[in-house]
Amino acid sequence: MKIQAKATSKNKKLINDIVRINVLEEELEFYRTLIQPEDTGHIHTTIHFIEDRVRILKGGKPEWPFV
Repeated sequence: MKIQAKATSKNKKLINDIVRINVLEEELEFYRTLIQPEDTGHIHTTIHFIEDRVRILKGGKPEWPFV
């Protein structure tokens, strides 16, 4: 029973991560539409931060600030 519960928990985490990745990728698409020639450095920072988060969720190595 414990093995089945562990497998179910692992599957639930995987599904949650897939949903999280999809939502973040949709947000990235939206943020990219907001970029202007000037005064949008904060949006570039946000995009980079979310791209790093997606990379980690996909199995990439965690780096600062996610360590």
